[in-house]
Amino acid sequence: MLYAPCSSFAQPSGQYHCSFAVIGQSSRMTIDIKSKAVKPEIELTLPDSEEKKSYKMDRVAVSDTSLTFTWSAYAITFKGKYFAQGDSIQGEMTQSGLNWNVTFFRELPEKIEIKRPQQPQEPFDFISEDHLISNGKITLGATLTLPKDYDFRKYKGEQIPVVVLASGSGAQDRNCEIMGHQPFLVIADHLARNGIACVRFDDRGVGKSTGVFQLATLEDFASDVNAIVNHFAKDPRFKSVPIGVAGHSEGGMHALIAASKNKKIKFVIELASVGTTGRDVLVEQQYLIPLKSELSEEIAVWNRSVYASISDLLIKTPAKNRSEALGSLLDSIYASAPAEYKAENGFAQFKMGMMLFANNDWLSQFVRYNASTYLKKSKIPILAINGGEDIQVPARSNKLGFELYFSVSSKQAGSKAIVIDGLNHLFQTCNKCTIMEYGDLEETFSPLVLDEMVKWIKESIEHGT
Repeated sequence: MLYAPCSSFAQPSGQYHCSFAVIGQSSRMTIDIKSKAVKPEIELTLPDSEEKKSYKMDRVAVSDTSLTFTWSAYAITFKGKYFAQGDSIQGEMTQSGLNWNVTFFRELPEKIEIKRPQQPQEPFDFISEDHLISNGKITLGATLTLPKDYDFRKYKGEQIPVVVLASGSGAQDRNCEIMGHQPFLVIADHLARNGIACVRFDDRGVGKSTGVFQLATLEDFASDVNAIVNHFAKDPRFKSVPIGVAGHSEGGMHALIAASKNKKIKFVIELASVGTTGRDVLVEQQYLIPLKSELSEEIAVWNRSVYASISDLLIKTPAKNRSEALGSLLDSIYASAPAEYKAENGFAQFKMGMMLFANNDWLSQFVRYNASTYLKKSKIPILAINGGEDIQVPARSNKLGFELYFSVSSKQAGSKAIVIDGLNHLFQTCNKCTIMEYGDLEETFSPLVLDEMVKWIKESIEHGT
């Protein structure tokens, strides 16, 4: 007798496969369904993993029309519908707040290619040197890139600038890799093609760098920037050339703090960075991000009030009293949360997450940060570029901050602040302009911004930086 590869219960059974891409990562999964009248089982494997292991799913439910399972170890849940005609399972997979559509088929699909057309490919148009640089007890792993035709004898005495790249919030490697993009590598490549040297380095505790990232403060990160600058300022090749810092997002805060303490820094580029205060940026972004994520106005307004209250408490409260004060505040904040938020987020989950985020010296320094403190005193040229669709560091309010607080000397040296419309926080030309879209976009870093950086650096040198 011939029969289809499904059980007598007319439920999906046997192996099904899917291929998907989410936040810039491509993956394939195979599930092996053992349909039973009681207690069905699913084993999951990852065909592209070096470890050919199978993982038993929990909370499995299988019927003749649906299939659900949870992979608790990775907080992944799948809920789908079974279509006997076509023998496929279509549904939604979720993980840590992310949601994406998935379809399982009988045949193993090709792995989805993640396209990154700006990613430099060998043979590179630059020379690379790896360095290990000390900052007290910390060692920082860094890469220097030079123009391909660089010759110390040829360039000796000429103005070949060096740009140190400083990354934003979160532990980043020297390429600032995020959702399948490597923006700092793209920047380094473009600068080298235009006769500009570049240094990028691993954050503390990442790659070749030592230390504990989670214990570092804004001041610590700024000291890392200065250690990099001082190291290359001593290099015979760069003793007579201008060295500047280009910081992205929070990295722009590190750059301004570093420049206020180090006269070797001759120019600064603020990329999607803060021209107002850390508090203002945090509060504003925590209203815009929920709205862009299609949450309700009520949740967005409440979320903004959460971060405003936390920021104000951190600004006023000594570190020794911070934990107790935060705990009491979070109790009252959750009580006022919208019903739809409480339906998805329990109190323990909310409080634990917010305590981990807020109860530390880094956030206390972040919300106290005021760009005017550094801008008013700086005499060096500063270029501030913000993307018009940035919801993490809103463009126009921060542009106004930069323009308002540039010193007269800094303006005369060539400082300016610009907004480039249509770009997100990573300077990608965006469509939805959400954070989750970063990995879906092929563009890594807008050529408009790359060209503006090169043009401004060369103009600054000509004007005597």
